Amino acid sequence: MGLNAAEQTGINIFSEYSLHEQLKEYIAKTGDRLEARVEGKVIDLVRADGELVEVQTGHLGQLKSKVLGLAAKGYRVRVVYPVSVERQLRRLDPATNELVSMRKSPKRGDVYSLFDELVHAPEFVAARNITLEVLAVKSVETKIRDGSGSWWRKGDRTVDIELVEAISSRSFCTQDQWLALIPEGLARPLDSAALGEALGIGPERARKILYCFCRAGLLVEVGKGGRLKKFEKA
Repeated sequence: MGLNAAEQTGINIFSEYSLHEQLKEYIAKTGDRLEARVEGKVIDLVRADGELVEVQTGHLGQLKSKVLGLAAKGYRVRVVYPVSVERQLRRLDPATNELVSMRKSPKRGDVYSLFDELVHAPEFVAARNITLEVLAVKSVETKIRDGSGSWWRKGDRTVDIELVEAISSRSFCTQDQWLALIPEGLARPLDSAALGEALGIGPERARKILYCFCRAGLLVEVGKGGRLKKFEKA
């Protein structure tokens, strides 16, 4: 895709699942620089127009200092965050690495899944020079039940996550783009129960949305209705 590989440093190349590298290849354009250094930081992609692109397949909080620091210096930063709307689960035999089973995960992510991670970096919401792009993907997750995984995963260890298909993307930069996630006809003041019902998500995830928007200054807390906090547009 026209990537300039001369600036590859080896940093971060082996620290992510395959999904990370595959997404970089998918979003790369002619003239982009791969694994380039900017202000002493290694950036996944530097666009020909100067935009800095970071692909983050996991913890958004780990990017917070890096992204906010670059944005504060006037760089335009785009964070690409994939959400699996469909995921196949592969399990391999720990002794032979042969395929034991394959099934479709019952979990289906959506744009609101973003907020499970965004609660650790709410400063990204409507921040100057920061765009957050949610990329809906189909993926395959490969696991080995060798006992080294966590107890709640029954000892399964994830050995790789791979991209099958990128389906669609949605970018958020301005206050209006973020606030468009809240249905216009929803009665004000907002609370997590009403928002969750309107969006078809659980109240816990709805609380995360309200928390992020409040931390970003898009909403303000105006009191309580019973045990639920109430919010209005700032």
